[in-house]
Amino acid sequence: MLTLKSRFALLAASGFLLGSALAQEDLPEPGSPEWRQHFAVDVAADRLAEVPVALPGKATTYSVTYKGEIAGFDVGRVFLTVAASDTRYSIKYRMEQKGIARWFSDANATTVARGTIENGDIGAHYYLNHDFEAEDDQQYVEMYRPANARRIHLWADPVYTFHQPVPEDVAFGAVDPMAALMSLGFLPRQTAGSPCDRVVKTFDGRRRFDLVMTDDGTEDIRKGGKGRFEGTAHRCRLDQVKVAGYRAKDSGDIDGDLWVYIVPVPETFRTSTMAYVPVMIRAKQGVFTARLEGKYPTITGPNGKSVQLGRD
Repeated sequence: MLTLKSRFALLAASGFLLGSALAQEDLPEPGSPEWRQHFAVDVAADRLAEVPVALPGKATTYSVTYKGEIAGFDVGRVFLTVAASDTRYSIKYRMEQKGIARWFSDANATTVARGTIENGDIGAHYYLNHDFEAEDDQQYVEMYRPANARRIHLWADPVYTFHQPVPEDVAFGAVDPMAALMSLGFLPRQTAGSPCDRVVKTFDGRRRFDLVMTDDGTEDIRKGGKGRFEGTAHRCRLDQVKVAGYRAKDSGDIDGDLWVYIVPVPETFRTSTMAYVPVMIRAKQGVFTARLEGKYPTITGPNGKSVQLGRD
């Protein structure tokens, strides 16, 4: 993976140079001409009155509950539902910590996202995330970018503290984190090759980074357990390349080794916008290995017929 990262070294370096152009105390007032020169986001005082992207009609839906384990301990659940038609998608995500994880944090998160799909790529995309640590420690973030727009609506409560610039030309073409999930784990590849080999430009409102997924073979998953996926999956290594918006001391979100396991959607359910689905995620840092294992991964077609993946 180091060799792949080196391919993006120039891009990452250019992002850090942009970021170093202004010190934290010199950041311009949001909305000012200087702000617009250095930042691609238009900071809003309020949330949008309504979600600007319609729900997908006649959609194929993937639903799964990921059980989180670290060193054999139950640490939480991730509930994911992704629906996609030929032209639009919607995502519902919820994370709950359980067991020993709650000794350290009561953090939970919910996200809703919608967008359009144009010629196999993400077009317009909307994202609303709520992180909850405690009643007095919460964060809301809303982002929306119309298709091909150079500027992005951003509302955050509490208001974001920005550290380094991310100008329009660096943020252009980057998608929100849930749209990135759609691109990495569900859409078909536009060219021949492994379904793992993908690079998605991503922007979370403050930081611009690339999510780089590469082929690492296949694996026969035979973990067992009620409702868990069993079968052969593509093992895709996932890395993050920082591009802009970071301070020199900031680390990325992927610390250690991380793999995403994806499987093809059965032919009778496969569509132009849902070709693969993620059934497991595995991360390793030092001696510890964490897993998110999919339980009851189910594809449901527009006609209401369903199939549970990995079940004989």
